[in-house]
Amino acid sequence: FVADAVLNGELGWELGGGAVGWAAGAQFRRSLFNSSYNDLSNIDANPSIDTPFNGSTACSVRNGPLMFLGTGEEADLEGDVYALFAEMALPVTDDLQVQLAARYEDYGGETGSTLNPKIAVRWQATEALAFRASAGSTFRGPPLTQLTTSSVTALSFIGGAFRAIDIFGNPDLEPEKATTYSVGAILNVGNFKGSIDYWNFDFENPIVAEPSASMVNTMFPNGASTNCGQAAYADLQARFVFQGACSIATISRVRTNWTNGPGVKTSGIDVLADYDAGDVWGGDLRIGGSLTYTLEYKVDAFKIGDVTVEKEFDAAGYLNYQLTATSLPQLKGSVYAEYTHGAHNLRWTVNYIDSYVDQRASIFAANPVNGAIQPEGAKIDESWVHELDYRVFLPWDVTVNVSIDNLFDTEPSF
Repeated sequence: FVADAVLNGELGWELGGGAVGWAAGAQFRRSLFNSSYNDLSNIDANPSIDTPFNGSTACSVRNGPLMFLGTGEEADLEGDVYALFAEMALPVTDDLQVQLAARYEDYGGETGSTLNPKIAVRWQATEALAFRASAGSTFRGPPLTQLTTSSVTALSFIGGAFRAIDIFGNPDLEPEKATTYSVGAILNVGNFKGSIDYWNFDFENPIVAEPSASMVNTMFPNGASTNCGQAAYADLQARFVFQGACSIATISRVRTNWTNGPGVKTSGIDVLADYDAGDVWGGDLRIGGSLTYTLEYKVDAFKIGDVTVEKEFDAAGYLNYQLTATSLPQLKGSVYAEYTHGAHNLRWTVNYIDSYVDQRASIFAANPVNGAIQPEGAKIDESWVHELDYRVFLPWDVTVNVSIDNLFDTEPSF
């Protein structure tokens, strides 16, 4: 449930470019989360595989009678957020505008409150060229589903078989924060409009799930059990449930938590372009495109206890399977051509995703599928996907749209 109240107007102050504008407002957000299970799936009602048969609740790990997937704890959660904001538009001159803003949010409880400022500047250097820049901070509290004490279960291929990965909520999560800034230029010449922007985000305490693959690889380097029973690895070993002695082959389950992970620094470039070719064959033709190039996505080292399970790395250009970063091709973009003639509109779009690398070198031995051994893993080829959209305005206020996604039925990369 969200309620907003906003006021705006002019302060009566005159600057070189006109009157100073202002806005202020408040917001209230209430989030609710409820989950309920039948008795067979409710791990509190049936914590053990034996509970439905003899009532026994004795078990080393509360897996429930379904053992692998499908069990959970019931939850009934509620969270309120209060926010206030204010901003000012300062037309310093006809060519120079400045915006100042601040937002206060109070999540209550362990998450707490925050005050985040922002400044943005735009300078119209010439009739055709403008420059812009902004700087500020952001804040995000954890969602309710990550503050529970219950878990969801995923699957991972470990040691030659699929194993259960239990991902638990964490009531002690702190909010994540970021410092952000960007700088760019806007070009407007005749029928052409374009922009280019550099952006940079520096995240502190990002909310992430612990990396199960890195935990396994650190506990069992090259599949060996040499770290089992070592005092330095006690916290990490406690995250594993074994069917027998400590080894990668006897892993039954791996416990991971939502947590405040290592810092992340990422930056990149956005480009937009649009050209109106005007009258072509009695209609209007427009072409354009956009792209984002990620320069870096550097993640600090990740520790569990005193053990580093993930060294500092740059995720840009890699699959990042079961790491704290998601798959991250460095370049993504699209181009389009759109033709309008009377009531008819036809648009052709080509979407592009750059190639990137699955860095799990250990699983890519030579075979008929992926060929020779890849020292860095396996390359995931670039992707080109074409879309065709047609729209026609008919009588009786009727609009018909026909779209074909993946026009040439292109197979995804391996």
